[in-house]
Amino acid sequence: MPNKLPFFLIPVFLGACVSITNEMQLSYAEVFDSILIPLDTGFAPNNQRTQLITTDSGEYLAIMNKVDASIRFFSIDQEKESFIIPLFKQGPNRIGVDNGFHIVAKDCLLLATIPPKILIINFQGEIEKSISVKDPNNLVNYLSSTNETPFLFGQNSIFGAQPFFQNIYRVNDSDIQSSKHIYKVNFQENDSIKTKWLEVFRPSDSWKDGKKSMDFTWLEIGDTILVSPHTDHRLWVISKEKEKVISYPTVKSKNVNSFRIIKGYPVGDQGIIETLENDQYDLILYDKFRNVIYRFYFQKIDLEGFSRFSVRELYANRPKMGVMVLNQNLEILGEHLFENFQIEPWNYFVGKKGLYVSTNNPNRDDFDENFLRYDIIRFEGLEYED
Repeated sequence: MPNKLPFFLIPVFLGACVSITNEMQLSYAEVFDSILIPLDTGFAPNNQRTQLITTDSGEYLAIMNKVDASIRFFSIDQEKESFIIPLFKQGPNRIGVDNGFHIVAKDCLLLATIPPKILIINFQGEIEKSISVKDPNNLVNYLSSTNETPFLFGQNSIFGAQPFFQNIYRVNDSDIQSSKHIYKVNFQENDSIKTKWLEVFRPSDSWKDGKKSMDFTWLEIGDTILVSPHTDHRLWVISKEKEKVISYPTVKSKNVNSFRIIKGYPVGDQGIIETLENDQYDLILYDKFRNVIYRFYFQKIDLEGFSRFSVRELYANRPKMGVMVLNQNLEILGEHLFENFQIEPWNYFVGKKGLYVSTNNPNRDDFDENFLRYDIIRFEGLEYED
């Protein structure tokens, strides 16, 4: 097995505008190709974080291993494992409890941990720097760099997110305009590190119809951070340089029409049931190859139609999903609905060939834990190199 990877090509993003129209230009999506990567018995994927790495010699998918402390790389072109970064639970390079990662460049990754630290680690698993994220005015009890909220980057800085309240049942509407959920870690020339929380807040009327989930997902395009809340049609357009919200444009899916309203402490599985019976936005991804944005969503379901599954099985792997395609101006180009259980939630990424979606949903009859399995989706109306 090789001991090194080629130099990583760091992507250059284009800026995004914020004017909104609703022009459907894409007629349908098709499966262009599929990949099937066999797994050995010592690997179980933690799909909370999957990152595609583009190199001079091809594309590699990095995934955390649940079985042991490691990050494994899989060659997309050769459909096989190609490289392992060891992570250590004991000794001088002990990482603690990990909560996602971000590959930055050759021989350099960032690891989010609990207690709240950003660890800079080389590909031999050696910790080269440990950054504690502290703030006297904001309790930081964990960090994450997952598919929903990966680390984002500015000039000598890292952006991170904590989208939720510790106890949403005890907060009120006024907390929306006083709670900060995005932090910035600045690296100074004198090697000092400063953490600040941005003056970024949710729209003041976020709970005008009732209390809703605070979770969100995000991406970056140049100076712009684009936040997609789970339970709001509006996106947040944030300037990294200005450290503030520029606008809250409404980008509504025609298939997302209701959100769960939180009315009190749930009893038993009541909260799960109410979530399944409502719509919700999911991951948002930027496609730098075609300069478009994908905003996924879950559709509400009639539980009687899926009675052979428990509500917890349905919640963990939602059956009905769709995706919106937006251009750089956040105009809606089209939407696509997947078949029931066709794809696995939260497990998608963008490559040169198209949008990769995992088809290994555990609720499918053909689910196989011994493989990574993805369909490459292409949309008629977008341009592809091959």
